[in-house]
Amino acid sequence: MPAAAVILALIACDKTSGNENAAVPDSGAEPPVMERPSDLVTEVYTAYPSGVNACVDSYLTLEFKSVPRLGRSGSIRILDQSGAVADVIKMEDIAASHDARPQLTGTSLFTTAMDAIGSPAAGRYRIVYYDPVKVEGNTVTVRLHSDRLGFGQTYSVEIGEGVIEADGFSGIGAGKWTFTVMPQPEKDTEVTVGSRDCDFMTVQGAVNFANSCGQSHEMVISVSPGVYEEQLYIRSKNHLTIRGAGKESTVIRFDNCNAYTDGVGSGVTSVPELGEAVGKAGGRSVVLVENCDMLRFENISLENTHGHGSQAETVYFNSNDGRLIAVNCNFIGEQDTVELKGWCLFRDCSLTGDVDFIWGYARTALFESCEIRSCENANGGYIVQARCESGDRGFVFLDCDITAESGVADGSVYLARSGGDGSCFDNVTYIGCRMGDHIADAGWYSSPAPNPSAPSGENGWKEYLSRNMSGMFLDVSSRYSGSRQISAQEYESLYKDAAAIFSDCPEGTDWVL
Repeated sequence: MPAAAVILALIACDKTSGNENAAVPDSGAEPPVMERPSDLVTEVYTAYPSGVNACVDSYLTLEFKSVPRLGRSGSIRILDQSGAVADVIKMEDIAASHDARPQLTGTSLFTTAMDAIGSPAAGRYRIVYYDPVKVEGNTVTVRLHSDRLGFGQTYSVEIGEGVIEADGFSGIGAGKWTFTVMPQPEKDTEVTVGSRDCDFMTVQGAVNFANSCGQSHEMVISVSPGVYEEQLYIRSKNHLTIRGAGKESTVIRFDNCNAYTDGVGSGVTSVPELGEAVGKAGGRSVVLVENCDMLRFENISLENTHGHGSQAETVYFNSNDGRLIAVNCNFIGEQDTVELKGWCLFRDCSLTGDVDFIWGYARTALFESCEIRSCENANGGYIVQARCESGDRGFVFLDCDITAESGVADGSVYLARSGGDGSCFDNVTYIGCRMGDHIADAGWYSSPAPNPSAPSGENGWKEYLSRNMSGMFLDVSSRYSGSRQISAQEYESLYKDAAAIFSDCPEGTDWVL
């Protein structure tokens, strides 16, 4: 495999104090060439990684000459230099989760078919089901548990007899397959995620490293084109940007839902021991965000692949006072695609779903120049369910296209429905949006009635200058009586642009301009 050049950054992160210290550049020096890990080649299989400079979160792969099959017994063990077990995957756990995966709750017992996503620097761990060993064609991919390997350390892989059934394969004994993890990245302002020539192979691995640089240290994670089948836990990290190569080419996705993991989830303070109750379950979203500010997604797709039948967030932004920014991104799901708190800006994005697929407790969530796309559902659908405080802007759609996939019946989708909680306000506003024929003439779903029942310029269900997809003004005379058309004065003072919409944000409005 050809070597890849690694460019040294001029800023280094002091991992013990969180302070930044300027490194002295080597004037005119050529950047060093890092030897990349290689393949271990035998007559029966080819294994990766082998040698030096493997990613700390590297997948382990075995490519066979015949089609392999997973067994139901035995273990995969990763041993450190002292012979201690750094990680273990038990095939009986994987077989049990494949046979009949029970719903993960706080009383479930921890097995090796679960992961504790996170790191000591984040301070908490998210407990989730995942798929540690998968077969695709002739290749077996082993995904180790989160944060089990250390930078600069050497490991040995042992695979017991019966773990993988393939022609001529009877396992891998001690010392036959070894690799050494590369040193931690010298760059602490930007790291890369992708295949073998990047700093990390998983987005979560890069997030863990970002946490180690300090909560307020700015970091960009650049994610190469590809599909990343993983769940994320982003906690206590500010000023983090996750940037893809394009919203169609870089995809983070996973199949998760409430039927698999009960509730919206939270973290626990330590990794459970095998057989121990997991505590709080890690939630039904693909991406769980807690206690973060200025989290930014760019040029990337985030998808919950579960489909119909259960609540299944793509992103749960659980940061009451935090700010979330998404630019040129896709958010794809069905029920409850995004759940939001705090201050959120989506610009030039596409959001897809069917039932309450934009919802939550946002102070202000602005969708500017976005496509809001309803997917097919035999029972129609609802775009928003808001649970806001009085006076908060809530969910605002500015100059958006409200579209539908083929198969969505005319008049079958509503702009919002209420959660029916009298302590919450249904603050949803559509400003200058173009709406397809799938939107019901009444616009808003009337049962249960929204709070307040008589909306004002700030609270309740509101519209202004709604148009059809050809740009002609809609006839809104049949709109539900619990909604209203705002005035031109209200538009100018409250909703004309991002600065007006975020005018009550305590952090000002420079970040939305």
